[in-house]
Amino acid sequence: MDYIAIKHTHVLFVLLSVVLFYVRAFSRLGSGKIAANKVVFISSHVIDTLLLVSAVALLIVASMNPLTMPWLWQKIILVVAYIVIGFKLLKAQSKGKKWLWLGVNTLVLLAIGYLAGTKSAFF
Repeated sequence: MDYIAIKHTHVLFVLLSVVLFYVRAFSRLGSGKIAANKVVFISSHVIDTLLLVSAVALLIVASMNPLTMPWLWQKIILVVAYIVIGFKLLKAQSKGKKWLWLGVNTLVLLAIGYLAGTKSAFF
C-alpha cells in the first residue's frame, strides 16, 4: 500500500473516531443509552485500534522518526492527553465536569489537527 492510500485511510479513521467520541460524549451528557450500546462501544474500540495501526503504518512507510520531528512527538503527547481526558470525561459524575472535560478535549483535538495539518511544532 502506498503512502497516500495509508494517509487517506488514517484520516478516515480519525474522522470516524472523532465522530464516535462526540456521539458517546453527548450521549453521556444525556441519557447515556447510545454510549452504552454494545455496537457503538465495540466499533469505537475497533476504529481506534485501526487508527493506531494506520498511524504506525504511516510512520513505517514514510520512514518517520517521531523523536526527530517535534511536531510529531507533540502530536503523540496530545493524543495520549486526549485519551486520558476522555477517561476523565467518562468518570465525571456531574454534568458540569463532563462539559469541562469535553471542552478541554475539544481544544486538544484542535491542537492535534493543527499539528497534523501544518506539521509545525508549538515549541
